[in-house]
Amino acid sequence: MKLVTALIYPLFVLFLLGSFPSLAEQKQQLGKWDVHYMLMPTTMLDADVAKNYQLSRSRNYQLLNISVLNTADQQAQAVELSGSATNLAGQRQQLSFKPVKEGAALYYLAGVEARSEQKITIELSIRQGNELQVLKFTQDVYPE
Repeated sequence: MKLVTALIYPLFVLFLLGSFPSLAEQKQQLGKWDVHYMLMPTTMLDADVAKNYQLSRSRNYQLLNISVLNTADQQAQAVELSGSATNLAGQRQQLSFKPVKEGAALYYLAGVEARSEQKITIELSIRQGNELQVLKFTQDVYPE
């Protein structure tokens, strides 16, 4: 629960204050899943949390947080994730996800390099058995 609190609570407060509306969690319904996603600067992570989960805190990295829930009962789903992040110049980076399980919660985390203010397009394949869905979104990022 420590990671959940460390990731969500500060973002919730910022969202309520309206300081960083682009950091608000977003959701898409894909097939039988609710897919929650958030891209945020890694510098917003608490240093101890970053260390515990071996996450790099750098002004040049964003943290992509994905959570896949069953739409019917909101239970976390174990899935396989693969995908990429592409900037407007066409530079593409493959994403490598690390699953993090805390109680009933299951998150998939990946680092996204972003050295300057830019638009990043994320495209992910989400697979569970024979079920395959694609999540695609574009977001402005602002390295600190």
